[in-house]
Amino acid sequence: MKQFLSLLTALIFLSPIIGEDVEEKPYNENRERYSSSTVGLLKLLELEMQFIENLKNYTDLLSAKANTLQDLIDSVDRGTERTLAEREKYVSNPLNAFGLMRRTHQDWPKWHHYINTTVGRVELQALDDILGKAPDSQDMKEALIGMNRIERTYALEAKDLAKGRLLDKQYDIQLSIRDCLSLGQHKFQEGDYFRASMWYRMAIKHQPEPNAEELNTILGDPLKDLKLNYAKATIIHGLSTGNLSLSIQNVAELLNQTDDDMSREMSAFEPAPTPYEIGCRGLFPKRTKLVCRYNFTTTPFLRLAPLKMEEVNHDPYIVMYHEVLSDREIEEMKRRSGQMSNGWADQKEANSTKIRDIVCRHTWWREQSAIKERVNRRISDMTNFDFPPQEDLQVANYGLGTHFKPHYDYTSDGYETPDVLTLGDRLGSIIFYASDVPQGGATVFPRSRVSIFPRKGSSVFWYNLYDDGRIDTRSQHSVCPVIVGDRWTLTKWLHIVPQMFVMPCKPRKNEKSP
Repeated sequence: MKQFLSLLTALIFLSPIIGEDVEEKPYNENRERYSSSTVGLLKLLELEMQFIENLKNYTDLLSAKANTLQDLIDSVDRGTERTLAEREKYVSNPLNAFGLMRRTHQDWPKWHHYINTTVGRVELQALDDILGKAPDSQDMKEALIGMNRIERTYALEAKDLAKGRLLDKQYDIQLSIRDCLSLGQHKFQEGDYFRASMWYRMAIKHQPEPNAEELNTILGDPLKDLKLNYAKATIIHGLSTGNLSLSIQNVAELLNQTDDDMSREMSAFEPAPTPYEIGCRGLFPKRTKLVCRYNFTTTPFLRLAPLKMEEVNHDPYIVMYHEVLSDREIEEMKRRSGQMSNGWADQKEANSTKIRDIVCRHTWWREQSAIKERVNRRISDMTNFDFPPQEDLQVANYGLGTHFKPHYDYTSDGYETPDVLTLGDRLGSIIFYASDVPQGGATVFPRSRVSIFPRKGSSVFWYNLYDDGRIDTRSQHSVCPVIVGDRWTLTKWLHIVPQMFVMPCKPRKNEKSP
């Protein structure tokens, strides 16, 4: 039995897995990643619309040319001169004979030139230009990683995703057989044989494509070696988990089982969810003894215009403010966010060729604006912190499965916060949510077991340091991948040095005063 399993494993790894037949473009870290933001995905959708519009124009020109040639055929091919006698009778008439001579001498060369003339040169050039702006292989990889992140973070299953079901909501969308195959290939290459097997399974069971024969000639046959690769992924998963029953069944036996049964059997050895994943799923225990109230005490101005405040957690202190960003302010923020760049999860190391994870597309709101000053003054009212109202704010937009892994806003793990030498470390952080997110996209504090789901116009504030400047590791937080929605945020980090007279040092609760 052991010899059989060893031979089987060797054969599996020696057999090729279907690869993508797409020309690679040189990697460019500064190139816009369509997948990293909704803004980018909107650009890509616009690009596809341009592609289709040019394709329509091109096919219209081809159709017009085909109709013209058909008119020629109809005018000459009467189908009445079938026998030799009929043909002799036709050319015996001088009118027919002259017409035949003139057409073949004068018209044929012109028709030949017309046939060889390329129609739609402008449209073809436009298609070439659009193709040059298509996502590169790294962008495609980011999209695959994003889909994988959504699937794993929220414990979604291929059988539901393929049919348009996301958590508890059914959408009128279905992934194509080629979508399922691409996801399966990526997971196999990443060593996730359980999910690779389930995506291959979805591809096998998918309804045939319309005009499959013609599409396969152009795009390749998605069914080629598909059952073999399904068997490979399933067998390797069975061998790696000790589930030998999966390793000795043939493809027909595997496909005869229901999707639910296969998923249940295959996922038996999945690891327990991390605190981050539990938080993203909204499964942290509910806090008690928390209240919502009007805050009219932080600054004198709030006595006239108190803010709606919701306690999220007492220790560490985390609060939300509601209805603190208007639609007009959000539109102004977006309008001034035209030139966005890639937001990275890590600082770039010198001479490093490592491809960094993209968190989002972001920019700094640097232009002077009455609305920006008003938002900054509102932050001062919420926090009682002192800083110029002209200071910059960061605007961010998230994309397909993008997230920010658990991290700290203060200097840590080799990351040095900007302006730390002049302004000190980041004492507190405040995030404004500039959009509703129907599914996913929470801000999670794994160590404090707190999840905050975006609500348009609201903000969340917390401390990263104790007031004596020492770090509070409980402030570790992360951004969960968006499942469905458009996540826009406005962020401000508040440094400690300008607050030395506003927020005097106090002893920590577990320390005694001298």
